[in-house]
Amino acid sequence: MNRQDRTQTRAWPLSLLALSIISSLASAQGYDLASANRSQVKMDAWKCQRCEVKDATTGEIGVGVAYNDGSDSRFGNTTGSDTDGAVASLEADLTHKKASGYQTQFKADRLGYDAGSASLTTGRKGQYQIAASYRGFAHFDNNDALSPYRLNDSSWQLPSQWQSAATTDQMSSLNDSLMASELKITRDRYRLDAAYTGSFYEASLGYQHEQRQGNRRASANLLTNSTMLAERVDDKSDRIEGKLYFRGDQWLTGIDAELSHYKNDINALHWQSAFSPTFGAAYYGQSAVAPDNKAYRVAAHSQFSAPGQQVLMHLGFSRMTQDQAYLPATINGPSPMLPASNLDGQVDLLEMKLKYLGRLTPELSLRAGYDYRDRDNKSEILSYPQIITDSYYSGDKLNQAYDRTRQQANLGAKYRFTRSLYLDLQYQYEHNNYNALDRDSLQTSDVTAKLHYRLSSQWQAWLKAEFEDRGGSEYLGSSVSNRPNNPLLRRSYLADRERQRYGLYTSFSGEALSTTLNLHLMQDDYTDTQIGLTQVDSQGYDLSANYALNEQINLSAFVNQDWRDSDQAGSNNFGSANWFATTKDKATLIGAGFNYDALMENRLRLGLNYSYNDGQSDTEISQGLHSPYGSYYATRHNLNAFADFNLSESLGLRLDWIFEQYQDADWANDKLMPDSIPNVLTFGDLSHDYNAHYFGVTLSYQL
Repeated sequence: MNRQDRTQTRAWPLSLLALSIISSLASAQGYDLASANRSQVKMDAWKCQRCEVKDATTGEIGVGVAYNDGSDSRFGNTTGSDTDGAVASLEADLTHKKASGYQTQFKADRLGYDAGSASLTTGRKGQYQIAASYRGFAHFDNNDALSPYRLNDSSWQLPSQWQSAATTDQMSSLNDSLMASELKITRDRYRLDAAYTGSFYEASLGYQHEQRQGNRRASANLLTNSTMLAERVDDKSDRIEGKLYFRGDQWLTGIDAELSHYKNDINALHWQSAFSPTFGAAYYGQSAVAPDNKAYRVAAHSQFSAPGQQVLMHLGFSRMTQDQAYLPATINGPSPMLPASNLDGQVDLLEMKLKYLGRLTPELSLRAGYDYRDRDNKSEILSYPQIITDSYYSGDKLNQAYDRTRQQANLGAKYRFTRSLYLDLQYQYEHNNYNALDRDSLQTSDVTAKLHYRLSSQWQAWLKAEFEDRGGSEYLGSSVSNRPNNPLLRRSYLADRERQRYGLYTSFSGEALSTTLNLHLMQDDYTDTQIGLTQVDSQGYDLSANYALNEQINLSAFVNQDWRDSDQAGSNNFGSANWFATTKDKATLIGAGFNYDALMENRLRLGLNYSYNDGQSDTEISQGLHSPYGSYYATRHNLNAFADFNLSESLGLRLDWIFEQYQDADWANDKLMPDSIPNVLTFGDLSHDYNAHYFGVTLSYQL
């Protein structure tokens, strides 16, 4: 240190001392900052230019063009579109911020595909928000369902040259009349939402409109003859939702309401019979479809809290109504008189919930809950004529008003022995009362225990065990069916059952490597069932790992397998069990992938992912001799690769390639032709076996 530095160092304490003395004298004489005259000061010059928030638009927008090389429409469930050829899309993630605090955001994902989406949101964070969104859904079943039927004025009609016959193999014009029908359903969902947050309250209002269109599998029957049809789907639903909540320091309360309306633009499934009438003149058939209906719901919620304590309460009421006019009981011959013009149906639902959470000591916490739900069918009980497959009258029968009351109570406790070890116990009891079912009441008791241990800052594991016992009142048998059931038959969802379930979970999270392992086992024993499902055993595991090889390369892999064995007993003489069935199901999912970032001076990113799915089911019937069913399986290989390249600071190019190989088989559908079954006109073999490619190019611009 030179001399000048030492002089400056010694001067600092003197300067600080002098400054403190001068400041105290100035304050005493009225020269402090609070007393300063700032009227002539130019405050604008003091503004922090760097702190100013300016209007700005950021984000990315892109246009994509893809080519689907898949003749099987099922490939569309992977890509989002079943278009065989070129398809365009819009991709976007844009945000516009204003200095005043307003913000607008626009997002789009594969907009232009059947399964695309888009949303526009604007507002001021923490104050209000308005949003409009669209989302498409699609399920592609099959595009090669063979049928001679054509849709004509909402009715499935046969060609003019059609020659009806008693059996399918005698239909001379069948093969020349077959055309491929497409089985798929698309949904378009539109939403408008608005929310406002005040000083002590929150309010929101939402409207949703959803429309479905397409065709799905349906079976049309006339006496002993059946026909597979592509039932049209053309319906819509509207829903309005509203919420209003008030909050305080330790409480929150509010109400919400919902009103919905479902409207089906199809009145009935109407078809021309391909078979010669068995008797009478049943040349046409008609079946009912989903009726128009309405529903509304009103609910109140409250939450109260104190240090270490919390209480939550919920009360809700719902009403569902249906008053669409009935179809005639039959269109073949004189129709019996119906007791009313419509159902005038009404079902009321009442639900109440009460939940308590409390920490009694630093180590012990308790929770308790009660859940009550009551379903009351108030539709009028009338005597309706029973028409068998739109063909003949078989007497009258009262409609059933199904009611259910469920009460559920639970009590749990969590005790922490150390910072690394805790035990969680819970008991749950459920009581159900039914009307118009095989049992009047059903009770279930369930005990669950979970032991969690953190071995280190990176390792943790837990072990879980559950024991459940279900029983109920005397089994009466169904009174709904026209034919009585075997008195030994037990429906699986109402039968006595003892269940054991075990689970083991462990995970490791390090700087470069993270892994998880989950093992699970379940056993169901239907203790009082002689006819029906008697036992189910299932087990499986999940294993996944992620490894960062370096800052650029990331590797991942996973494997999942599940096995399920179920036993069933049956009788073909209305007596004790004389045949038995065993079904073995197996599902496997394997996948691996990697990402390579920061290539070519941070301009290129590569990725590759592979997955394999395999599901199979084997059923064997034993009745003195063992009779295995045929093949029933589905396998899928999927390879997905992408490359992201920055052409410039603002322009990007992305390439996507998907390859999928899929095959399934159903023994009941194997090599099936439309005329393979004499009294059933089928779609033919609807199995899938394809290799398909998808190539996509997206050009994006960074704002």
